[in-house]
Amino acid sequence: MLVGVLSQIVEFRNGESGLHVQHIRVLTEKILDHLLEKTSDYKISAEDQDNIPLASALHDIGKITIDENILNKPGRLTKEEFEVIKTHCMQGANMLRRLENFEDEPLLQTAYDIARWHHERWDGRGYPDGLKGNDIPISAQIVSLADVYDALTSERCYKKAFSHETAMRMILNGECGAFNPLLLECLTDIQAELQKKL
Repeated sequence: MLVGVLSQIVEFRNGESGLHVQHIRVLTEKILDHLLEKTSDYKISAEDQDNIPLASALHDIGKITIDENILNKPGRLTKEEFEVIKTHCMQGANMLRRLENFEDEPLLQTAYDIARWHHERWDGRGYPDGLKGNDIPISAQIVSLADVYDALTSERCYKKAFSHETAMRMILNGECGAFNPLLLECLTDIQAELQKKL
């Protein structure tokens, strides 16, 4: 309940329809389920399986600290503005860590990992910490891919929506970052299902 309220506040401030958080949750759940069918390489408990899609709703919680003129700017951000936007990862992680029951609440710890590291890249060229490969928590890797897919296929104040086909081509060609090859396989495998669900 509270997670939903907080995520909708971010959506409202971010000038988005409110569907973004729902889409991220569905995408995260589907990619995660398929990953677990494909491999047992990742230590993902039943609790994690519930918590990761739920915590995905808070991936952009740090954006409530970003100036609205930058957050909702139509058109390209300047280098300086982009540096400001990038701070939302640490801002969100710090907010979550400061919550009273953080130490006892696995959901908040998962939300922390996702908020902090969902802009890291498989090749180590992401932010804020430049983590590489599986040094990035799998929860953040999954939400990162879900976030990019939804951003591409949704209309934003600065762009029109791309078709599913165009979005998939851009992601698989590496035009939108570098992702875990296994997660790209998962996304490819479930694409027909995603088109029905979203």
